[in-house]
Amino acid sequence: MRKIGYLGPAGTFTEQAALVLQEDYPGKLVDYRDVPSLIMAVQDGALDLGVAPIENVIEGTVNVTIDMLAHDVELKIIGERTIAIHQCLVAKPGVRKEDILQILSHPQALAQCRRFLHKEFPGVPVHSTNSTAAGAREAKDSIQPVAAIANKRAADIFGLNILHENIEDHPNNCTRFVVLSRNSVKRTGKDKTSIVFSVNDEPGSLLQALDIFASWGINLTRIESRPMRTRLGQYLFYVDFEGHAEDEEASRALSSVQALSTYYKHLGSYPRWQDDIE
Repeated sequence: MRKIGYLGPAGTFTEQAALVLQEDYPGKLVDYRDVPSLIMAVQDGALDLGVAPIENVIEGTVNVTIDMLAHDVELKIIGERTIAIHQCLVAKPGVRKEDILQILSHPQALAQCRRFLHKEFPGVPVHSTNSTAAGAREAKDSIQPVAAIANKRAADIFGLNILHENIEDHPNNCTRFVVLSRNSVKRTGKDKTSIVFSVNDEPGSLLQALDIFASWGINLTRIESRPMRTRLGQYLFYVDFEGHAEDEEASRALSSVQALSTYYKHLGSYPRWQDDIE
């Protein structure tokens, strides 16, 4: 049976995405303690597929995912899914709001609830964990009155009470997850492509690259810069656009961008998620 990895333990939002994606990618779900371990397991063949967060509407790019795909592994994105993210403040039965000495969660979740924490828990220290569910598990096991930020499923799994619901700072909070594989997928006609590239550090070089997409009528849905990992001032550009690398216009555009680039990598062409957020 195909093995599909996700950021665990059970009760994370990545597990939620993986459960939904099982409709299209059936297999046995396997949890991993952090995103790097998950991605490397796909690269090394211990997993057939991996589900990883790549972008959040509040906090933006999940840097570890992008950076590993760009520099550390030879994997392809073969699918995506966007799900709504609703955070809860959870604690063991008997722990009251005024008793809480520390709040635990994944750094992205803590950042998504920054205003709530500042208003409701000024001065209470926060502690980062590998995932939201890992924070919930630590809250369950702690002998101190601590709380965690996690989802309702994590509260159920670890027997925690929900003290506050929907504590994210923005009501439209959502995260995009991608499916990673060692193999590519075929064109569907409703696709998205992701690439990373770098250009010479000189006036107009990035504009020249982006003009290539415009000249072929290709719609860019995302562009973001990341450090090149070489020296200060050198950047890698992550780009998503509508279309498949095998489409005639996209193929010609990518050939031109690659010729212009000092570094280029195709991260995958895959069916784009078009439905409403669940």
